[in-house]
Amino acid sequence: MRWPYVFVSGYLDGLIVFNMMDPANPITVGHYDTYLGDQNRMSTVRLMSDFNHVFNGTFGVDVRNEDGLIVVSDSTTGLWTFKMEGFQGWNGEDWGMPNISSAQDWDNGPVGATERITTDEDQQGG
Repeated sequence: MRWPYVFVSGYLDGLIVFNMMDPANPITVGHYDTYLGDQNRMSTVRLMSDFNHVFNGTFGVDVRNEDGLIVVSDSTTGLWTFKMEGFQGWNGEDWGMPNISSAQDWDNGPVGATERITTDEDQQGG
């Protein structure tokens, strides 16, 4: 989530982005289906191969704060990268939130960080 946007990966649905600025009226602002295979098939005889279709498609999404790059993992088609028109990046401080991302500079912290936390390894020259 990068307020007001929510980025969702949904196996057979692909990437979906919606705007939650008005929580009573969320608006879908982006969608891309990365999975082109057969849709989920379940027969009356439930074979193991039938269940495997449930887990095909998009299974992860990450957003890089610095430039707004959206990265999606798909178990069938691989890695996808997207840029969403009108979303050039995100800074949590603009929304009263921490400016964190799993794709940030972990050594120096997010942009605007004023204090660096040192570890025992740093103090030992590692």
